[in-house]
Amino acid sequence: MISLFFCALLFTISNAQVKEASQNLKQQANKMAQAFISGDYMTFVSYNYKPMVQGTGGTVKMEQSLLKVLANMKAKRMSVSAITFDEPSTIVKSGKELQATIAQHTDIKMTYGRSVSTSTLIALSTDNGVNGTFLDTSNKDISALRKAIPNLSTAITIPPQQLPVHYNL
Repeated sequence: MISLFFCALLFTISNAQVKEASQNLKQQANKMAQAFISGDYMTFVSYNYKPMVQGTGGTVKMEQSLLKVLANMKAKRMSVSAITFDEPSTIVKSGKELQATIAQHTDIKMTYGRSVSTSTLIALSTDNGVNGTFLDTSNKDISALRKAIPNLSTAITIPPQQLPVHYNL
């Protein structure tokens, strides 16, 4: 009887930790999006998966690349007006990391209307969900993702890329 009670207690604690980690990941994804929308690109970069940031040459180079993309968008009269997220997928543990996916919806204003694109981010946390970093899976196949994240759990699935939805004004 006592061991059944302790098993139930451990299960409850585990569920509470997973729920808290899921809430933290979504809050951090929202902070990352707000940093982007407000033009705080260094903060935005800080939420990106560290090995990918290093692979682009570091935080300064990644910020510079981002500024070039945004300048190109501005020249075409385009701007990101909103970024929202769905709830994270089931969180899985792989090695010392918690991993999940989260759908990101990016609303882009254009001269003739707007476009909403949906992509999938992989959320990763090495401190039990207190802090997370994110990797956009757009235009990456699963083998490229597994090279970028060697311990990516096989339980993580990436849905196929969706076409943007266009709205005319």
